[in-house]
Amino acid sequence: MIELTDADVDSPRRIDRETGAELGILAYQAAWDAGFRLEAELLGKLLAVLAPRIEHVGSTAIAGSAARPIIDVAVGVAQPSAIEFLLESLRPYGYRAAERANGAGLGGRLLVRWQRGIPTHHIHLVEYLGSSWRQMLLFRDVLRIDTRLAREYEWLRRRFAGLHPANRIAYARAKATFIQSVVSHAH
Repeated sequence: MIELTDADVDSPRRIDRETGAELGILAYQAAWDAGFRLEAELLGKLLAVLAPRIEHVGSTAIAGSAARPIIDVAVGVAQPSAIEFLLESLRPYGYRAAERANGAGLGGRLLVRWQRGIPTHHIHLVEYLGSSWRQMLLFRDVLRIDTRLAREYEWLRRRFAGLHPANRIAYARAKATFIQSVVSHAH
């Protein structure tokens, strides 16, 4: 079991500037995989000029694991900064640039796709085969193989969602210790 730090549990509560919505954890839904495939197809078309590699990551990519109903998508490109010139063309599809939690351990750019005022997808634009790309896929793959770790991570996410019910940034920071531990042990 991973030990929590004071920073993991003592972050001040505040309403997230973006949503004000609670970070509910739902039972696994097979529709998340279909949702990823549709999003990957759309992103492949919208970002075709960047020749992206697209992978389903995050908790919704772990079959049988409860998760927040937001699909995480890793988009690996040769030069993530190239996305800047495409941001405005992504707006009609509901994509908005978002703040990444400090301490989350990921570089690159985070886009959030909004539909009817609800965040539905987190798009992690990172360097293909760079450290963030490798970390996201390694973490996903370890949890797909090790059901004990997947259950432990689910328990922690439920705990952190309860501690930070409307604060996406604090929730992400709280998970970072566990994620880094799993990735470090997997190397």
